Amino acid sequence: MRTLNKSRKIYKISDLAKELDRCPHTIKRWEARGLIPKARRDSRGWRYYNDDDVKKLIKVIKESNYFINVPEQ
Repeated sequence: MRTLNKSRKIYKISDLAKELDRCPHTIKRWEARGLIPKARRDSRGWRYYNDDDVKKLIKVIKESNYFINVPEQ
């Protein structure tokens, strides 16, 4: 996790994965299927999330029971 300034934290996909107890590949798969919003990208194309993004994603994912009933495609 990086800090842009005193109040804004930036999370990598690995940080988000730890928060959700899932692997980064799972988060990428959910994104590709449109189950969660696409992440912001930095100049290298790496995914990153801010505090608000993380809160929203955790809420969406937990409310949907981690997409347990989503069939494989």
